[in-house]
Amino acid sequence: MPISRAKKAELIESYQERIENSQAMVVAQLSGLTVSRMEQLRGNLRANDASFVIAKKTLMSLALNRSDKPVPEDVMVGPVGFAFLGEDLSAGAKALKDFAKEVSKDQKATFNVLGGILGDSILDAKSATALADLPSRDVQLAMLIGAIAGPMTALANLVSAPQRDLVGLLQARIDKEGGEETAEAA
Repeated sequence: MPISRAKKAELIESYQERIENSQAMVVAQLSGLTVSRMEQLRGNLRANDASFVIAKKTLMSLALNRSDKPVPEDVMVGPVGFAFLGEDLSAGAKALKDFAKEVSKDQKATFNVLGGILGDSILDAKSATALADLPSRDVQLAMLIGAIAGPMTALANLVSAPQRDLVGLLQARIDKEGGEETAEAA
């Protein structure tokens, strides 16, 4: 059944909003998946600040063009779906990777990551799957804080070093002169 122009415009606008609110988009080939399996995938992605839609490739291409994003035409072949990854790229990508691994055990269904878009770059299947291996957002923030705090700690140590050295020299002089014995005798 054909889709009306109004419905197409509404879908394109919806896809465009998803594209603009996501950090990355992953294109996946799928076939033979049951409704319950698709709901499982969507639930796993929703829990990781991501979403999944099955859309007409022409409508998604129009939405990508309107969002000034590249269109990965070479991976948009056959039955495909689109995952939109939120702030924590690795969590959503890991949910996709785990789902693909789980589906690979099923003889009747397929789910393969074909590629995607990160920023203004088109990703191949290997790069899109590698997003799952990135550190989580929390780990990345901890690494950033460590990178910022490291030089400040070094600076604090550098500033306090002369006082520490002076105290060490005075203590060594007191020990050499027998200062503790003199102090006890007095």
